[in-house]
Amino acid sequence: MKKLIIILTTAVLTACGKESGNTGVMKEDTATVSADTPKETTYRYVAEDGSSAHVAFGETTEGKYISIRSNNKTIRVKHDSQTDTGDVYREHDITVTSNDSLVVIDQGGTLIELKKARGQ
Repeated sequence: MKKLIIILTTAVLTACGKESGNTGVMKEDTATVSADTPKETTYRYVAEDGSSAHVAFGETTEGKYISIRSNNKTIRVKHDSQTDTGDVYREHDITVTSNDSLVVIDQGGTLIELKKARGQ
């Protein structure tokens, strides 16, 4: 009977994976930040009809981009050029022009103007 108890106790301790040493000490986090982690600045913009959009200006190792999220849909367009009045982003049939307070989206001839919300 004593042998059975010793065997069961050993099996339980082995199965629990008991570590030696101070278990209250946190191990060093070895996760590293990817070099391609985007740096973003997000603002709230408002369309003429009152709908809201979150516009993020970001930069990765691949270059600058603009990301516009509204109605649970997001478009992300790469930076194309810079003008005196602001930045131009182009991808496929989408062209986005932005300056400090206005973002204009041109998608196949349809224009959508977004103005920066108050306090942003």
